[in-house]
Amino acid sequence: MTAKSDAMVDRLFIAVMVGAWCLIATGASAQTCGSEYMLKPGDTLASIARTAYGNASQWSIIYYTNQDRLGNNVALLVPGLSLKIPCLAEAGKPVEAKPVETPPVGGWSTTETTPIQLSSMLKRIDFLTAEGYAPFTGRDLPQGGMLVDLLQEAMKLIKDQAKGDFDYQVSWVNDWSAHLNPLLITRAFDAGIPWSKPDCGHPETLDKAGQYICQKFFFSDPLYESVTVLFVRNDGSFNFERDEQIAGKTLCRTKGWSTYDLDKGGRNWVKDGKITLMQPQRAEDCFRMLDEGIVDAVAIAELTGRAVAGAMGMSDRIHAASRAINIETMHVIIAKTHVSARTVLYYVNSALARLKETGAYDAITAKHLEQFWGAAAASQPATAGTRPPNASSHHNLNPASTGASQAPSAKTHEPEAVPQQKSAVPGKKTSDGKKTGQP
Repeated sequence: MTAKSDAMVDRLFIAVMVGAWCLIATGASAQTCGSEYMLKPGDTLASIARTAYGNASQWSIIYYTNQDRLGNNVALLVPGLSLKIPCLAEAGKPVEAKPVETPPVGGWSTTETTPIQLSSMLKRIDFLTAEGYAPFTGRDLPQGGMLVDLLQEAMKLIKDQAKGDFDYQVSWVNDWSAHLNPLLITRAFDAGIPWSKPDCGHPETLDKAGQYICQKFFFSDPLYESVTVLFVRNDGSFNFERDEQIAGKTLCRTKGWSTYDLDKGGRNWVKDGKITLMQPQRAEDCFRMLDEGIVDAVAIAELTGRAVAGAMGMSDRIHAASRAINIETMHVIIAKTHVSARTVLYYVNSALARLKETGAYDAITAKHLEQFWGAAAASQPATAGTRPPNASSHHNLNPASTGASQAPSAKTHEPEAVPQQKSAVPGKKTSDGKKTGQP
């Protein structure tokens, strides 16, 4: 994260009321979804989620829905503050993909808007993304995931205004580490999505990967933001409540994804060898190693981790640790050497702003969150072993103190010290892991 706290507050994107069906906890104290809840002393997001949904681990549903109200306030849960309690799809009810409501003639809003200035030199944009980042990107997700859906709706505005004189395409290459070099830097594709932004204003604090992406690429305005957490075992002793607890632990993060947050803010977990970092090809491999006790935690975007764990049937055995690592923003990137780099960024930023002005942005994000949480409610059981965050743990969601996190990041093609995994006895960690994460 590079924006200052006050700037980040301005950029927090909220998910408006999600869903038309409710999971309402039984008992006289049950909080009705779709309503406003006034915070009382001692309330936590976990306790509110337990009352509203019968499952404390669904605290982040309320967090994402109230980002505009919670922002970066270190006191987040202030008695007297009103929070929206969103609804979920009914458990057991099939969750169907819902198309975004067709806008009326002239756009979503009846307010007159200034046309986006079109360039006669830019006739087409080829975007590049990959799978494995639910609910944000994925070919099997509705409309390719939330961020792909947002991008395509934004580009449709440009295409409609150009009256057939502009087109776009989104392609999928499931090797994040190959996106920057060679696919984007050689302009085989025009722009990539989604990527986190390191602290480019202080390159001396970055590793080679961070310096590379800052030197070679431009970033769009933020598309969305997510919380990065550590997923740990319910039956383990590690719950990451303080940074000091990380010493000697083995973490897992998918190869080709950012490790900025593991070193930023003076943490230096990777740089100083405080942790062993395993980097397999897929997030599923990370969760399998967690289940077998080979690693202590999986560092991943919270929503993505929930999706992977649910698909693997592990939701009753793991949980998100009680302290978040980071809030990250996700961007479109384009090589600085691209002849139309600034025009591409202008198109993306202008069309994204138009979606927000008209209400389409909120409609799209709400749709995807509804689908995600509806599916999660139907497939993930409530477990007594879950230990969700409390109000004090949310103090660590201040992006000004953490830095960029877990979206794909720069990866050079020099050899990397990926740990060689020996045959492991289930429940035991391998002993030959080497730290990696720096090119």
